[in-house]
Amino acid sequence: MKVLVATHSYRGNGAAVMLIAVMRHWIRDLGWTVDALLDADKEVPDELAELGVMICSEPIPEQYDFVLVNTMICGGMVEVFAPRVATALWVHEGETVVWNSELLPERWLNMFMKPHRIVFQTRWQADVVYRSFMVRVPEERIVCVPNGLPTMPSAIAPKPRDPAKKRVVFLGGVYARKRPIDLVDAILSTGRDDIECVFVGQTAEMETMGEDANQRIRARPDIFKLVGETSREEALGYLASADAFCLPSGDESQPISPLEAAALGVPSLLTDLPPYAGIWRHGSNCLLHPVGDHGLLGWNLTAILSDPGLHKAIVQRSQDLVNRFSLNVFLRRFTAEMPV
Repeated sequence: MKVLVATHSYRGNGAAVMLIAVMRHWIRDLGWTVDALLDADKEVPDELAELGVMICSEPIPEQYDFVLVNTMICGGMVEVFAPRVATALWVHEGETVVWNSELLPERWLNMFMKPHRIVFQTRWQADVVYRSFMVRVPEERIVCVPNGLPTMPSAIAPKPRDPAKKRVVFLGGVYARKRPIDLVDAILSTGRDDIECVFVGQTAEMETMGEDANQRIRARPDIFKLVGETSREEALGYLASADAFCLPSGDESQPISPLEAAALGVPSLLTDLPPYAGIWRHGSNCLLHPVGDHGLLGWNLTAILSDPGLHKAIVQRSQDLVNRFSLNVFLRRFTAEMPV
């Protein structure tokens, strides 16, 4: 089998981590040939070099058995490949990509009509967010395959920390959709100086949060640390050193970072989002707060940092999800849904 994958990024986000996991399985376990679409002037990411994939800037679609287009950010590639070769579109996004798009509805309809298979992580995406764009798409082309937890690095070294402080870690891009400022305001509302908050992720779009938000972060370097984008192994090193993980996003589909936290024995503080229903339960395997409610987030944060019994119970119950979202099950189901 010869496959071409196309995406906007091969590292630095959950969609990229999941794609690399799929590519590794296809290459090493199944013996497939997998090429990656990448502009000729771009640096080859370590993740692709490690897999030994061929980099293509001008591929010939007919040379492949199928093409996998990863994320709606590069969904327009479907229109390029689908008329010439079997094509799958893997949708990782929730609502924000739709609301912020400048594309006309006709273009959205076209992007969803052309793929031979459309893969979502959650029924919420298929039944709510994108349903109006798929009214003419045959049901057999639409599938839901929940993410599995990608294999954790064999040796994760917890990052050094101040033993006199509690550490909260945020993994993800520091920009408006992820709402990191809610975590900032929640910590400030506690009035505590014994909390260290580490933001791990790219900071190029911090301006989307507004200047006031950025100033609140920079005004307290004793509390808030921006470490930028790192390798997955290094990011997990920060997570492994944390007392709590927080993802206060306004919109997600099925992020893998809370599962990574569970695998490392770190409790999660999350927003109460529709795709989490039936998975993340407040007071059971995480603590939830409504989007934008930094007051309740502050209360949850104080509870998880101050109550060892609650901390232990949340961690124990969250680890049940690690087995529920098996990578092997995901890889088998995802591969079976490819258009071949």
